[in-house]
Amino acid sequence: MVSNELDILRKHLPEAAWAPVLAWLQHHTVRVKVVKPRRTKLGDYWLPRDGRSARITVNNDLNPFAFLVTLVHEFAHHSTYLLAKRAEPHGAEWRNEYQRLMRPFLSHSVLPLDVLHALEMHLRDASASSCTDRTLMRALLRHEAEPILLLEKLPERSLFHFNASIYVKGPRLRTRYKCRCLNNRRIYLMDPLIEVHTHDPAVVGNAC
Repeated sequence: MVSNELDILRKHLPEAAWAPVLAWLQHHTVRVKVVKPRRTKLGDYWLPRDGRSARITVNNDLNPFAFLVTLVHEFAHHSTYLLAKRAEPHGAEWRNEYQRLMRPFLSHSVLPLDVLHALEMHLRDASASSCTDRTLMRALLRHEAEPILLLEKLPERSLFHFNASIYVKGPRLRTRYKCRCLNNRRIYLMDPLIEVHTHDPAVVGNAC
């Protein structure tokens, strides 16, 4: 990686995490790009091919702790590829590497205590994505620079905006909320931890 890319990367990480990240990059031919936010993913890993080095991308709107967790997740994909090129993307080999690579960061000097405790629990049975671990996601979201409003915090039958559409929040069905989109009258099952926006605390009748 070139120096300006390293400088950009460093600005997105907790300061105490930089030394282990830099050491890892010095031992691996991987290019890390900080990119514009994407709705469907926080980061990704591209295998080396056609003479080009492996590449990792991470969204630039993540807070430093969420950025670090995402980056280590992608580091583990590269480490797993070097060990076993045909390993499952989030199989046992990847989980072992994810746990191993995260160890240097499991310290209160790197992470706030709530994130540290949630991450330690997460690593006991690491899933394919930190996004699916709602305890960890809640801990990470508490450290956003600006407070965000989550769907789960709204009262039932509240109106909210999400991705340029207006919805009415309905009841919770297992892990998601049943919400009606007023733009097209369709029903959607929505994650409790999505960021929503409201202009006022309006509550409507039984629209769901």
